[in-house]
Amino acid sequence: KTGQADLAKLAGPVSVLSKQHCRVFWTGARAVDADLLAQWRTLDAPRRVADGALLSRPGVFAWDRVDAASALLLQHLPSDLAGEGADLGAGTGVLARDVLARCAQVRSLDLYEAELRALDLARENLAAHANVGFHWHDVTRGLPRQYDFIVMNPPFHAQTRGDRPDIGRRFIAVAAEALRPRGRLVIVANRHLPYEAELGDRFPQMRTLAAASGFKVIEATRA
Repeated sequence: KTGQADLAKLAGPVSVLSKQHCRVFWTGARAVDADLLAQWRTLDAPRRVADGALLSRPGVFAWDRVDAASALLLQHLPSDLAGEGADLGAGTGVLARDVLARCAQVRSLDLYEAELRALDLARENLAAHANVGFHWHDVTRGLPRQYDFIVMNPPFHAQTRGDRPDIGRRFIAVAAEALRPRGRLVIVANRHLPYEAELGDRFPQMRTLAAASGFKVIEATRA
């Protein structure tokens, strides 16, 4: 109901239709509170975070910080990643930035992200790199090409509040299908999420690079 209340503040009386646990609300918007709209636009505006290193904005995942899972992966990022790579669920480019900075043998990196607002920020954050591709894409539908390595911090929530490990398992399956022979996957996830079975079914080699602060970083290699 928060969105409904916000719309009423901005544009006056709201009409509501509720059915089957869903709600639709709308307004004719004959008059909009221009001052309130300006305030909201200011609050939503992109801004520098992480000591100025990244451009972000409210509403995207972990918008005002480097999230703990990504931070752990970056602490244990293999510096010998090489060739053509991909970042799945790339967000604002947190992982991609360090891959490009620290892995000298990387020739190109494709970012796949389902949220356009986050992907647009990633374009800004990685604008200095010519060897980067940006793809507004739902990773669970598969990838269009093959890669030498993949890094990812897959989402494990959807619209519901409960854990959705099936999303991470699908990311793992897609990564396995998209990696070339001897291709490498580096994944970070909440420690309690049961991804090892999925990884073991699809990758003959697997090792834990780190386990700390409730998260785990795993590297898996294709045959």
